[in-house]
Amino acid sequence: MSDIRTFCARNMQEALDRVRKELGSDAVILHTKQVTQRRFLPWGRPKQQVEITAGLGINLGRRPPAKPKTPLVRSAGPARDTPSAIAASRAESLAEQLARAMNGADTLSLGGAATRIARAPVDRAAPPTANPAANPTPKFPGAAAESANTTERFAAAPAPVATASASAPPHVELGEKLDAIHRLLENLGRTSHARGGDELPGELFELYAELIDAEVEDDLARDLVFRLRKHAAPEQLRDPQAARAVLAAMVEAEIACAEPIRPVPGRRKVVGLVGPTGVGKTTTIAKLAANFRLRDDVRMGLVTVDTYRVAAVEQLRTYAEIIDLPMKVVTSPPEMRRALDELSGLDLVLIDTAGRSPRDELQINELRSLLSEAEVDDVHLVLSLTSSLKSLRATAEKFASVGTNSLILTKLDEAAGMGSALSLCRSLRLPISYVTTGQDVPDDIEPANAPRLARLVLGREKIGG
Repeated sequence: MSDIRTFCARNMQEALDRVRKELGSDAVILHTKQVTQRRFLPWGRPKQQVEITAGLGINLGRRPPAKPKTPLVRSAGPARDTPSAIAASRAESLAEQLARAMNGADTLSLGGAATRIARAPVDRAAPPTANPAANPTPKFPGAAAESANTTERFAAAPAPVATASASAPPHVELGEKLDAIHRLLENLGRTSHARGGDELPGELFELYAELIDAEVEDDLARDLVFRLRKHAAPEQLRDPQAARAVLAAMVEAEIACAEPIRPVPGRRKVVGLVGPTGVGKTTTIAKLAANFRLRDDVRMGLVTVDTYRVAAVEQLRTYAEIIDLPMKVVTSPPEMRRALDELSGLDLVLIDTAGRSPRDELQINELRSLLSEAEVDDVHLVLSLTSSLKSLRATAEKFASVGTNSLILTKLDEAAGMGSALSLCRSLRLPISYVTTGQDVPDDIEPANAPRLARLVLGREKIGG
């Protein structure tokens, strides 16, 4: 017997987790929609939720051609018109329609098929003394969306069972079963109709779920899936591998990458790294410096203004001594000017700044003054993908005033998913210059590459692969 339930959650990832927890990995997603839960107070802002209907015991394969059925009632003459025979025939017909709907190729369109069945007139056989108004058929509410709570109660209820007693006549029991099936179909149809344009294409739902698992925002995941359905050829949509290839190209197009730092001999380039505390700026500076000095033989120097942490200064000084680089420690704009004058004969100067709180306007202003005095050519905002997307956006907005023009994304190896990188590219419009994939100096850093980042977002490639 099928077990169909509806789950409401704040986002798609949380809803999918609930489905897996309560129904297990064999659950089948029937459809999804976004619902609006209104507040009790009139001035309260409506709350958006995601609703998933899933079930167990649902056969997704196509049924073999139906074999000729033996009539339930074999007697000839008046016996075929008895209430029991009519009710049995109607119940069998409706059961066949329900089975065909459940076995359709597009599982997510189940509600639409159920709506068509539910709207079909069904004659219920009843004794001459039965009151037709005793069990009226619920009216289909058209395009009106049903509330999340009502859907939850319906979905959590057990499958319809007969309520007739053992002594009830067969035609009464069959009629009540027919009513229960009819109500089930109407509820399925109502849910399908309510979601309207938000219905996800069934053949692409697996790709949508993969995006959600990769921490891609629900709105962005839906946009990618609907654009894929709109622009891909029908044969590509039918082929899972071809659909994945098209999706990968779309994700790649969303990711903007900046040119890596390219020193020019005889022309000094000044590059600053900024960002909040704990994102790995000093380690990233060390990786860049080691690669430029040891692999590319670039004449370069280091400047640090991270005097808030003694350990950071000593860490960078140790790296500078190992790779034989000049290093200056500054605490004010005048000292910054003198330090750069002393490093004027180099091709590249990297500036390591102190971690600043995005909420501290005074610290942000101090940082802006230091970078202005240094006359930096590029300012890279360093962000850790282990932070929440909301925090990353807020940080980028606050640091924009210091002149950031590209992103360095760190700790990819520690992030739960790469989807936040995709969302950042779309919302911030800042290209990615470098990504770091571990703590090893100088190995775990690489210039940003859109095809590789797209594969990482989609889980087609792993860190270190």
